[in-house]
Amino acid sequence: MRRFVTTLDELIARPPRHLVLLYSGGLDGTYLLHLLKDAPVATTALNVRIGAADDGRARELAARFGASYQEVDVTEEFFTEAVPAAIHADAYYQGQFPVGSTLSRPLMARAAVRVARAVGGDAVGHTATYMQNSTARLGRSVVALDPTLCVVAPFLGSNVTREQKQARLAEAGVVLPDAVHSVDVNPWARVIENGSLETPENRLDESVFTLTRHPVDCPAEPAELSLTFAAGLPVALDGTTLPLRDLVTGLNELAGEHGIGRYAGLEDTPFGVKNHEVRESPAAAVITAAHRALANAVLDPREHTVRTLLSTEWTTTAVQGGWFSHLGRTLRRCLAELDEPLTGTVELRLYRGAVTVLRLVTPHGLHYARLGADYHEWMDDYGYASWHHLMTLADTVRTTVDGDPPSRRQPR
Repeated sequence: MRRFVTTLDELIARPPRHLVLLYSGGLDGTYLLHLLKDAPVATTALNVRIGAADDGRARELAARFGASYQEVDVTEEFFTEAVPAAIHADAYYQGQFPVGSTLSRPLMARAAVRVARAVGGDAVGHTATYMQNSTARLGRSVVALDPTLCVVAPFLGSNVTREQKQARLAEAGVVLPDAVHSVDVNPWARVIENGSLETPENRLDESVFTLTRHPVDCPAEPAELSLTFAAGLPVALDGTTLPLRDLVTGLNELAGEHGIGRYAGLEDTPFGVKNHEVRESPAAAVITAAHRALANAVLDPREHTVRTLLSTEWTTTAVQGGWFSHLGRTLRRCLAELDEPLTGTVELRLYRGAVTVLRLVTPHGLHYARLGADYHEWMDDYGYASWHHLMTLADTVRTTVDGDPPSRRQPR
């Protein structure tokens, strides 16, 4: 049994029996469908959507090249599984920018595995290259979920230029829109690459941004808002309780208007080369700023240190494709548990690309002004020199009735 196919030649020479191909109607996938049209393989083109409308192009192209077509919407799973994990971890890749396809690719792989089982497929395919971390995210996810499936990644070892693909499709009478850049979008992040962005030596063209304004074009007056958290996740915007999906959608619009969430940097890949990317993540930037402020107020020094280590490790594991690994799942659970006491409201100001924390209210805060005289009473009971009692302060604050500070009347 083959586990991986990494070249076009190998795929054409020894095709699988039934391939489920992740397909959104783009150039690479359409080129692959064209090559497989006359090969002895059944192909199911699977369009996995996350918060995006279907324009019908993928379905039409799949039919044109003799492939069956299925469409799956995993938006609900994205907001119940992926986004909460990113929030708990403050998941910034290498500390530079919010993760994007790291959150979507595992869900796409899981959808493909489910469809492969349903149609009797023996392989799952994608069009990511060695320049993209999605190669590992998709491949490792498929293997973790069903090691009996072959992973088909033919562009990993085959170098076909964009012009060559376009010319081959033109011969077949198919002309796709000639996009200047490659764009990957989900509700948490918009990632732009290729074209003029392939090197950081080029200045950024303002036209690549669609979610955020340039700081000089932002409103003259700042916007102020409040985010309320429960167990580490945002549950209300400006006092109005909202589903996470609606909250993120609203923040993307508001924060983008004020230039929040623009990033540009080099992303490492599994094969050593670096890939230059531009990202827009307005809601992620605001939520992360508020979440970090709340964690700083609530967690004690050791908890904060451990949480930072776990966050870094989980983000790295997820970026490298370990979403469904034992380590990835364990780290997600640990981070969610560490976030349990993170309840409160954070007020923020958005102004010309900057997020500023204005005010923070939490029943579990460890700041001295909140504990006041009760802190001294508690310390008198247990003794300032008793190190092991000092280390229980955070737990004591969290277990008092109605969030009241500890006192003589509420001993631990």
